[in-house]
Amino acid sequence: MKLKIFIIDDEESLRDTFRWHLQGMGHEVFTFAAPVECDVQAYCLCQQSRPCVDALLIDYNLPGMNGLDFIENQIKQGCKGDPRNILLMSGDTTRIDMKKAVALGCSVEQKPFSLETLERWISEVQSRKKENQSL
Repeated sequence: MKLKIFIIDDEESLRDTFRWHLQGMGHEVFTFAAPVECDVQAYCLCQQSRPCVDALLIDYNLPGMNGLDFIENQIKQGCKGDPRNILLMSGDTTRIDMKKAVALGCSVEQKPFSLETLERWISEVQSRKKENQSL
């Protein structure tokens, strides 16, 4: 099942590696270096009736804000996406407020992580999408 995936990370090599790999799996992938470049901008009230993206991979340390604050703002502003389909990535997960991440419902991964780990997470997103479509 093809997914629409956004990757927000200021590390170009990671964005490109993940984009190439996910596109090779048949997904539609968009990459951004900072949250302000993303089509799904923070602090924007969602007017959509359904999610505009199936999965979001976002770095914790980003220019202008951290990824956890971005996620929290998206949810507060009415984002229709499933928070379980958000993967927060960091080279130092000890700096992340894990209680907040768990409360928001997103997954957290320590960078670097393998493409196999990414594939497993994407598979979980696909399973949730299939479940939602069959309801």
